[in-house]
Amino acid sequence: MVLPQLVALGALAVGGYFCYTGGSRLRTVYHILRNDPLAVRDLHGHRGPVEIEGRAVEGDAGTVEAPFTGSRCLAYTYEVEELRSSGKNQSWKTLDTGMGGVDFVVDDGTGRVEVDPDGADIHFQSHSVTVPPGTELPERLARYVAATDAVDPQDRVIDLRITQFNVGNRQRFTERRLDVGETVYVYGQATSGRSVEWGSDLVDALVADGDAAPVFVISDTDERGTAWRIARGGLWRAGLGLVFVGVVAAVAVSVLL
Repeated sequence: MVLPQLVALGALAVGGYFCYTGGSRLRTVYHILRNDPLAVRDLHGHRGPVEIEGRAVEGDAGTVEAPFTGSRCLAYTYEVEELRSSGKNQSWKTLDTGMGGVDFVVDDGTGRVEVDPDGADIHFQSHSVTVPPGTELPERLARYVAATDAVDPQDRVIDLRITQFNVGNRQRFTERRLDVGETVYVYGQATSGRSVEWGSDLVDALVADGDAAPVFVISDTDERGTAWRIARGGLWRAGLGLVFVGVVAAVAVSVLL
């Protein structure tokens, strides 16, 4: 009986994990949809949780360079995955992740406000490049792989005279960016900003991470688009978790009966 009990506990743990992560995403969606974004001009003197949307533009810090494409942007995340095989099964294994960005400005036509993206839960559109084994990487990706211990090149080729075999795994390089001029949605905490010149349309506030805000989200779409983007991931996680828990419960009931 020990082995079935261990299997059941393992299934419950997996189900609980998916329920927790899915529920966390759905809670974020709840906070996003419960109120409407404020006009930026109304942030003068505002302190506490706030959501805004508008156009992302450069602040005094300028832009940063995205690692895989070299695009100038305001914030980015990246992820490198490798397709691993185990028997007949294949799955993507994450090798490396990271993010970067600079303080930028949200302009909604009524005013402009600075945003510090550090610590944000970022949801940007994905730009992916998948590279089969034995393929020479584009120059920027090759430089990245050469400088990153966590990612090995997969370009080895075995020459058997009559044929060649590619040795390695398929790799996927994903970059997500907030480009200058894009639509942006931000939910975070408004605090006191830096002093601005008389007549400036930059409001006296800074939107950033903070204990007073239940979530800190930055997305490259509007409020509804952000909510749906996050909800999709939350729904399948919560659903899968409930399936695991339900199967364990059904088996337990059948054993008891």
